[in-house]
Amino acid sequence: MSLIAQAIADRQSEIERLQAEIKALSDVETLLGGSAPQAKPAPRRSSRPRKTAAAAAAPAAAPGAAAEGKSEAKPARKRRQMSPEEKKAVSERMTAYWAARRKKGAK
Repeated sequence: MSLIAQAIADRQSEIERLQAEIKALSDVETLLGGSAPQAKPAPRRSSRPRKTAAAAAAPAAAPGAAAEGKSEAKPARKRRQMSPEEKKAVSERMTAYWAARRKKGAK
């Protein structure tokens, strides 16, 4: 048996052992009535703002219904205010950034 075939066989036996352990733990969990913590998928980020349920349903509803649904929607999140020192630091950093971009683009 080649070295690679032996490595594959070893890994498959390890996979089977781990699957048996998982099944045993799942069985114990169901007997105890608890629930194992499930891994949450990473939230998806989008650059565009989400529509609320009221806003999505507004075109199908009567024109007066949109105004009623507006009060139920959460207010938009606001940006954190920057101090003058923070604004200046950002301004200098961005000025340097764009100067470097112009210089790089000229070459």
